[in-house]
Amino acid sequence: MTWLSLLLIFKIGYTALTAAGPMLLAGPGRIRAVLGIGEEAVPIVRLYGMALAALLVGYGSGIPAAEAGVFPAGVVTMGIVSNAGATVLLLGTGAWRKTPFAAPVFGMIALGLIAAALAPAASLSAAW
Repeated sequence: MTWLSLLLIFKIGYTALTAAGPMLLAGPGRIRAVLGIGEEAVPIVRLYGMALAALLVGYGSGIPAAEAGVFPAGVVTMGIVSNAGATVLLLGTGAWRKTPFAAPVFGMIALGLIAAALAPAASLSAAW
């Protein structure tokens, strides 16, 4: 198992459990209560959950490549933009106060992916 594969697996699991899964599977009442939105906005939340699920499929596509010793540059670039962007938005808007663990986690994932982009051979080395 490569270091990059481990990072991608963590990203997939964390986002599936904390964002995509709840957005797609929670009842409308729960979504409205947690996010403080009206019923008309629930489909937008579900669409965002589906977009996140699509990103997770993209991250997953990088794992077989990394395990085969091929650096998945597109997946890493996608992840840097997504995770660094999420971190900047959470910090810049003050939304981190509502979800205080999200910005540090997304920021650390972004830093890990930036490190992978700067040292692809190291990111493809065996983690154990």
